[in-house]
Amino acid sequence: MNVALRILFIAAGALLLGFISNVILVAIGHWHEMNVARSEYDLSDSFMIAIFVQALCVVAGGLIGNWLYRR
Repeated sequence: MNVALRILFIAAGALLLGFISNVILVAIGHWHEMNVARSEYDLSDSFMIAIFVQALCVVAGGLIGNWLYRR
């Protein structure tokens, strides 16, 4: 039971922080596309940075979930 609960905490933290970062990054990406981007290269660079930031947020969310479980 403890292992399943720990995995649940890690998954919940990762999903929650991943969802929050996705909502924020979509808003920033839309603003960037409309106001700043000058070419497709700018958009592809921004997309790759957004994927990297979201992956970091998912990992951080998993770590936070693990920390909350141990606490």
